[in-house]
Amino acid sequence: MDIYSIFNGGNVKPQTYEKKILRQYLIQTGRIHRFQLKTNTGTRIKEIRTTQEFDRYVQTRNIFSELFINLDMEEREWYCCEFILGNDAWISKDENGVYRYFSKTRFGSTIGLNIFDVIEILFCGDQETGNAFQNARNKLAKILGLEGLRDEWKIQQWEKYQNNLEYVRGGRGELAQEYPELYQFIQKYRAILEYFNTHNEEGLFRSFSYQYEHVFFTSTNRIKEKLGISQSTVTRSINMLTLIGMLVKIPHHKLPRQLLEISNQILEYRSNRGYKGGKRITFYRVPKYDNETLESAEEIVKKLQAAGVWGSLISKEKVIKIFGEAKAKDVFLSDYVVKKADIAAAEDNHDIQTDDDLPLSDDDYDYIPF
Repeated sequence: MDIYSIFNGGNVKPQTYEKKILRQYLIQTGRIHRFQLKTNTGTRIKEIRTTQEFDRYVQTRNIFSELFINLDMEEREWYCCEFILGNDAWISKDENGVYRYFSKTRFGSTIGLNIFDVIEILFCGDQETGNAFQNARNKLAKILGLEGLRDEWKIQQWEKYQNNLEYVRGGRGELAQEYPELYQFIQKYRAILEYFNTHNEEGLFRSFSYQYEHVFFTSTNRIKEKLGISQSTVTRSINMLTLIGMLVKIPHHKLPRQLLEISNQILEYRSNRGYKGGKRITFYRVPKYDNETLESAEEIVKKLQAAGVWGSLISKEKVIKIFGEAKAKDVFLSDYVVKKADIAAAEDNHDIQTDDDLPLSDDDYDYIPF
């Protein structure tokens, strides 16, 4: 095996291919056995509780030296490379404070490995399935005696929903006191507001996010069956809650690529089952019900009352007349019509979720320090 083939591009940012070649080289040469773990590696980090805290901790210190007997190296000192025979090596941090193990060939090309790269190369073989970064993180956490780490983003999103449910269920007295018109207005929408704000922390996934907030989709038919109300009532209620800002529809043209692909797959799925006509599914976001959101909603409710449309059917024409065309576009999204898909008719719809986490991304930067 020509291990130097991975250096054809000069300074290398390791991807799946390079890490796979490195692992094969270590196994074939027996050098993988040089990497022995130290004992008592996790005694100082028991206070870490989230994946983000963990990622920051292990990447912003020379944890290579703390973990491995053969990588007990001083920062920015030259050593013989433990990975590739004949290379030079050193450990240093980049401008973002991330530590890497660098291996430099005799002809000047360099590869830099962060701690997750090293763990993936040494411990995550071909038998591993799923997200490589996630596997490496889980393995490293286990080595350090940290399991069951929670995701900060999931915690934030779950706490947002819990906050909202307190308002919806009447657990926050200030809603009636400070926003009396809104409080009275949303009483008939409580069941739908509860539906849109009920999410388990385990069911929140970063792949379902837009502008760093959790998004999801659901069909009006599914809500109808869940709450025992008519589908037309569901549609009108969603539009009204979107109008007052307690629910947000994500415009189709703004969907991230992975969510648009999910939408396309659902359309194709239903088309293959003979449904004719129909609209693309809508993704929703629920904002945090804080003072800003509630004050805005209170003002909109007051405008509706002043215009004499309290409790009446809201239409696109009425929204344009009272609030303007831009607001109407937020409430009544432009349709993405697909001839062979009838989304409203599909009764076996379920909310799709995936367990993919966002991997740490390397922004474009020159992390070779010298």
